[in-house]
Amino acid sequence: MLKNQNIYISLILNKGTIMKKILATLAAVVFSTTTFFSSALAFDQSLLSVGVSGNYGLYGADGKEENTDSSGTLERTTKKDGAAFVEGYASIFAEYEMNDQVSIGLSFVPMNIETPQNVNDGEGGAGENTEIKVKAEFEKLTTLYVLAKSDIGVYGKFGISTMDITIASENAGTYGDPGSNTGIELALGYERETGDGIAVRAELAYHDFDDVSADNGQTDKNTIEVTDMRGVTGRISLVKSF
Repeated sequence: MLKNQNIYISLILNKGTIMKKILATLAAVVFSTTTFFSSALAFDQSLLSVGVSGNYGLYGADGKEENTDSSGTLERTTKKDGAAFVEGYASIFAEYEMNDQVSIGLSFVPMNIETPQNVNDGEGGAGENTEIKVKAEFEKLTTLYVLAKSDIGVYGKFGISTMDITIASENAGTYGDPGSNTGIELALGYERETGDGIAVRAELAYHDFDDVSADNGQTDKNTIEVTDMRGVTGRISLVKSF
């Protein structure tokens, strides 16, 4: 049985460093009051909106675990398809309205998102009766997106997300943190204005991430490969326009 089947979502795309720099640069261009805006175009703060969202996500993936002995010989391969977990979290965001239909936004999750802790009894080593415990956390989940809205309030979003991943384990060696990771987000929603510049949004988002693998750093190595990482998030937001 997969020792870490519940931490699959923690192991996403080890190639996010460049994308993280791109996101930071784009965010600075969009949301900072620079010399260019003040002298050439004049940044209009009346086109700025901020908001807060409540999110509830379901995430799933396929996993494969390979166990090798100290000589590097593969002893066992275990596969599990369709492992999943759910998690709720809050996020904040800001948007700049390019015109009546199109806005550019940046959302941020100020809290850590934790996977469930997976516990395996009596697998801490030969002749030992210790528990292996593993869990992971998402940190600084940030998404840069474009929002296109119709006259009737229906809108679509496309975004690029980045996050930092940390892994905590007991009696399983030390898993290296995957670091900065990226993915894409597609969303469809509806916005209803309530007056005084306040609106309510209901939204359904789809997430997709690349494959990744990690090991526990021991001589008798345990390696996990995670593929087909996807998720769906339901989201309710309050938006204030200035």
